[in-house]
Amino acid sequence: MQQRSEELSKKIADLETELRAVQTEKGADDSRAVEIMGPIPAETPGREQPPKAAEIERQVVAFFTYLDNRGYVKALQLEGGTYAQYAAAVDDLSAKLPAVTGETDSLYTTLRNVSHFYRALGKERTTLVIEVLRNETEILESAMRLFFTWYTGPAGTLKGRPSLPVMYEYAGFFLNTLGGRSYLMRRDSKVRLLTMFYCLLVLDRANDLKLNPNGIDIRPPLALLTPEMRSHRGLVYRSRYLAELERLAAKYPPATTP
Repeated sequence: MQQRSEELSKKIADLETELRAVQTEKGADDSRAVEIMGPIPAETPGREQPPKAAEIERQVVAFFTYLDNRGYVKALQLEGGTYAQYAAAVDDLSAKLPAVTGETDSLYTTLRNVSHFYRALGKERTTLVIEVLRNETEILESAMRLFFTWYTGPAGTLKGRPSLPVMYEYAGFFLNTLGGRSYLMRRDSKVRLLTMFYCLLVLDRANDLKLNPNGIDIRPPLALLTPEMRSHRGLVYRSRYLAELERLAAKYPPATTP
């Protein structure tokens, strides 16, 4: 009877854990992000009515305006505000690409990759990024969705959209190098999984346009991300991410050995 009681208690505890996880996921919403930026458009244009460039850019500007009014950002006393710093960062990151191939050929190259963002962005902008990641967890998922839609959607007048070749290089950096993976391992699980997800979408887009000069295989990171994304709770758009991962899995089936 005691053994049976212990088994039942364990089952009850497991069910309570699962229920809390489900409630956490259902409770996750983007109401705060919508309040700041408006309804966030789909990260996969074509699945829904594509938003107009002007609307996307209005939301991007609203995001930076929101950041400029945050106390921790004001304390940094940034020249030109967060949007000016962001636009300069995109230019610098585009001009100073990480090593995606030959990273382990020398210790010097490996170390440069590990410190890539600090070298490219400098202390002030690196501090800004860290503070945003630390203070904006509530809206970060929606913001990443918005920015990917901006990067890959119709062009407008707002500067700061990296080119596909640049996004491809950074996708390869995060998915396929020691420096990129070590950076992601230092972030929380949500940032890590979402970064990998959008890197896969960039790599898929590059493949469609025959722009994969480094020959990066999408299948290993796809196989790694899918079960982690499936088990992660608290993501607002988790079902959409999983649908996209299933689409990619069907498009890139595992290689068969002869």
